[in-house]
Amino acid sequence: MQGKPFWAPLFDVEVCPIYDCCINRKQLEHCGLCAEFPCQIFISLRDPVLSDEEAEQALRKRQQDLRRRKEIGTQAWLKERT
Repeated sequence: MQGKPFWAPLFDVEVCPIYDCCINRKQLEHCGLCAEFPCQIFISLRDPVLSDEEAEQALRKRQQDLRRRKEIGTQAWLKERT
């Protein structure tokens, strides 16, 4: 189901907080389009198996990806990734 990743029960949530904010509440295609990006919700969610250093690196990568996606559009961004 959309917005309900496998890990949701581990964080005691029904819907991914990022998905809920971006898609359900703000009706944006992705977080990179939000005026508040990167917000506390985006920054605070992290994979618990990552070290602090790995989590920081993953966060920077996600931010970079979303900024690029905003800059060139989703279709061009997806083409870049293939």
